[in-house]
Parts: sequence; C-alpha cells; structure tokens
Amino acid sequence: MQRRFKIACVGCSWTEGVEQNGKSINKEQTYPYALNLWLKNRNINNTVYNAGRAACSVAFYPFMVDYLLKEFDPDVFVIQITTHDRGILMLDPVLDKEKQMTFGWDKDTDNYYKVWDNNTNLVHLSPGIGASASKHSDVNEWSNFVEHLWSTRIKNRVAPELTYEAFKSYVATWWEQSKDSHYQTYYYYQQTYTLIDQLQTLGKPVIPFYWINYKPKLETSIFPIRQYPIVEKMFDAKTFKELQIDNGYHFGKQGNTKLVQEFLGPQVLEITK
Repeated sequence: MQRRFKIACVGCSWTEGVEQNGKSINKEQTYPYALNLWLKNRNINNTVYNAGRAACSVAFYPFMVDYLLKEFDPDVFVIQITTHDRGILMLDPVLDKEKQMTFGWDKDTDNYYKVWDNNTNLVHLSPGIGASASKHSDVNEWSNFVEHLWSTRIKNRVAPELTYEAFKSYVATWWEQSKDSHYQTYYYYQQTYTLIDQLQTLGKPVIPFYWINYKPKLETSIFPIRQYPIVEKMFDAKTFKELQIDNGYHFGKQGNTKLVQEFLGPQVLEITK
C-alpha cells in the first residue's frame, strides 16, 4: 500500500483563506486544498492540514506547530512566513479551563483537514487592528472588531479587570511604538529561523516562503538573514496584481492553483520521492 504523506500548511490569512474584510473564501480556493489535489492527480497519496490563522504573527506559529506534531505528526511542513508587523497579547483568564492553549480541527475528507485556533487566552495583533485602536490614525474599519475582542476575550474574563479604554490604549501603543521596532524585527527573524531549524532537527522537511516582498532590514552578528522564495517575486507585477482578489494581496482559486503548479507542488513532490 502506498505511503500517505501528511503535509501541514502553517501561515496567516493567505494560507487559511480569509480576505482582507475578514470573509472566508471556499476551501476549494485555498492553496492547501489546491496542493492536495495537485499531488493526488500525480498519484501521491496525501493528506493536507490547513493550519492557517488569519491575523496571527510568527510568534504564534510554534504553538500551532506543537499541536500539529502531537495531533497529526506531519511529514512535511509548508511555512508561509507572515509579515513582521504583528504580535500577540497574552492573557491570564480567570477560568482555569481557558488558561491552556486550545486547538481543534474539522475533517473534510481523509485528504483535507482544517485546523482551528480556539484559544481565548490571547489576542492576535495586526496592523489593521492597531491602527483602528489608535487616535493618531484615520483607519477605523476594524474599530468594531477591537471592541468585539475586548467584550469576548477580556471583559469579566481576566483579573485584574482591564477596561475597554485600557485595552484599546495598549493595542494603540503597540501599533504606534512596537510593531516596527528593532526588538520586533529581531524576534521576527529569530522566531522564524528557530522554528524552521527545530522542525528540521526533528527530521521534518520544511518549505518556507514569504508572500509579499515586505521584510524589515536587520543587522546582527548572531545569525545571517536567510533568503527564502517570495510569492510576489515569482510573478511579474501585472500578473501578481491580477491574481489578487482584494487589497490585502489574497489569492483566489486561480492564483493559489498557479502558486501550487509553479512552486509548492514541485517542492513537495521532490520531497516525496
């Protein structure tokens, strides 16, 4: 019987399949789903785990990867490296059951799973959320979501009590002061490289790539900056723009199928030989 290759795809909304407005696209339009079909059409018995999480930072990736290793023990990891300007606000909920990291999954078929972040003990910080919380920004499209985060994750759930204004001020300060700092940049690369290296130490092949050519500069003597493939540079500017379905650089079925055909599919196929 042919071996089944288990492939985990970790990333942000570009992997999960969530548009800039927060609306999910059909699973058939995502690149993890397209990868599963591409390999299946080449008689590669495989299961793909879509572990993308919209708005998350690379600081969240190790938690997701740890769960994937325990729950599914994938053979290959596809790591879509998100942008550096994201973070996490860790919380200490009053209820003990909410203190632990919690994940789950839905099984579509034997070949495709969607893995979910069910955690209520953290808040994912993204540029849009930060800007919407700041009085120094004209962005307000996520203002209602900022209040939603407070009311569902923080209000009457943490001690000492954190008011909405205090939460909003924290998020705004992070966006204004921290997201582009040297500290944030250093740990962006350090966390990314450490995760990749640890997976490879465990004998797990890793296919890392960036989505857009938006990487901060960093000078450090501790480690060299690594060069990984970038989706934006795989296509000419006109094609890359045409493949986007919104202003957040997200692809639909056409773009994600093309990404699999020209990059991810051959990369994974080489590993399965």
